[in-house]
Amino acid sequence: MTTGRALRLGESVLGGGVLALGIFLAVETTQLRVGPTHATVGPTLFPYLVAAGLLIIGALLLYQAFFGHVAHERGIELDFAAVGLICVGLVLQILLIERLGWIIATTLLFTIVARAFGSRRLVIDLAIGLALAGLSYAVFNWGLGLSLPYGEVLESLTAGDPAP
Repeated sequence: MTTGRALRLGESVLGGGVLALGIFLAVETTQLRVGPTHATVGPTLFPYLVAAGLLIIGALLLYQAFFGHVAHERGIELDFAAVGLICVGLVLQILLIERLGWIIATTLLFTIVARAFGSRRLVIDLAIGLALAGLSYAVFNWGLGLSLPYGEVLESLTAGDPAP
């Protein structure tokens, strides 16, 4: 049986780690060299927002570790199969994103993560993943002007042969 003191130590380590990650992200974002721009929202806004979120969450976790109640009285219960499945999904996305493109690779990742969280509705998960991946592709590529990979397979299918 895990004692309350050991659990508080674990929660404080987690809070300290999240806080350290937030500090690291904020410091690294200050090191980004961004050219002059006329845009209201620059490329450092989102990293600063993520850093601020991590700092707030880390501080709250530390506060709860020292002054709150222990989150899991029986210790941390980790579903290793789900964690493994999510890791497989992330590795697959990394391996497939250039070849299959953002939309297909992200749809597969969403479906695998949904399965890891216990969903058994494969067709619905695929449809939701496809809709979210397509929406994020459109927002990044056309809304923000950033380029997510289209995929070599889709490029070869849609390129077609020029007429003689």
